[in-house]
Amino acid sequence: MSKLKAIMFCEFDPHLGPQIAYQSPVDFISKSEMDSIASYIIPKPQLQSRLISLKAFGYTFMGYPVTIEDKKYFRNDFRFNAVFVFNEDDEVQEYEAVVKKLAGYLKTLEIEISYLSDDEKKCNIPDVLKKILLDLSGAGECTIPINNCNTIYLKVVRLPKVAPSVTDNQVPIFLWSKAAIESQHWDLTAQRVLPYIDGLNHVQKIASVADVDLGLLRSTIQTLLFHGVIDLIPIFFYSNMYAIKPEINELPRDEAMQRECVLYVARNEKILPNFRDVFMLYCALGPGISVNALCSRHEPVSLGIDELRLIQYGLIKKFIRKLNKYPVLLTSDHTSSRWKERSKWLSGYYNYAEICCKVTASGDSIQYEDINKRTENDPYVVHIWK
Repeated sequence: MSKLKAIMFCEFDPHLGPQIAYQSPVDFISKSEMDSIASYIIPKPQLQSRLISLKAFGYTFMGYPVTIEDKKYFRNDFRFNAVFVFNEDDEVQEYEAVVKKLAGYLKTLEIEISYLSDDEKKCNIPDVLKKILLDLSGAGECTIPINNCNTIYLKVVRLPKVAPSVTDNQVPIFLWSKAAIESQHWDLTAQRVLPYIDGLNHVQKIASVADVDLGLLRSTIQTLLFHGVIDLIPIFFYSNMYAIKPEINELPRDEAMQRECVLYVARNEKILPNFRDVFMLYCALGPGISVNALCSRHEPVSLGIDELRLIQYGLIKKFIRKLNKYPVLLTSDHTSSRWKERSKWLSGYYNYAEICCKVTASGDSIQYEDINKRTENDPYVVHIWK
């Protein structure tokens, strides 16, 4: 579905003020709605020749207001704005250059042939707006000949996705099938690390066991993540706690996802668990309920459910999240004898998994359970769960 919903050509009428001269589709925005946002559509001189975006009535309006100064006009200037309209929640950065470019074309046409102000010529504007809307919505580009010397050419250039960040304590897990992965030609670093991606090994551990530079590994993981080969999830411990998210409501409504989920979490592919049991385990997650406690209470083994893959599937589908524990050292007077240099990690900014990786990276070593035991027994340390 196209993000572009409408295009408006607005101008400043010397007698009536800011007006929608033409729009496609017709009557997409009413006069009363236009009046309430008019000061942003045809703004004061300080905001002229600037990209302006605002949200109103459930839409995003994006324009590039232009003023042409010339004594031939009634007030010695002509002000206009070609405004693109999108749904309010859409990401529309790729249209910014298009809006500015169209404003430039229209300014040139007005200066050269009075295309926007001459009554005979401006009657073509509705057809131009309609073609821009249809072509950009369909093919993402349009070419509109105006005369022998001028042609409007617009193209929406899709912006590249921002490379995702990768931290040492994250665990890569495959989203592609084994057959799909093996059919690709990978670079040497990827070939070296792929065998160690198992949904359990975190980035720092993979770098160690594969004997690959950590920076080079992060770059490889970024590439795999960017192309959707893998996802990143938190390190799994039976002491972990997880919380369900509102997105879990989609699971009982989507039969295809139910079948995929049951197959993914099954201990034996030939004997699939009951979806009701799978959903019951997800709903049993929450603050104060560790995976170990979940297994003790509900015995997923007897239900044919692999608790590790149960958690992995929920994280991949983003309907559960890990609750992280952040230790905070309350006083600096206590650091010299017990925590020494490690006290800098007890600031409330780092969770247990992050602390383990950062301490290891600094040449020291500490285990997850060791941090838990020492901080829990220290009266000067409190914990934040989030």
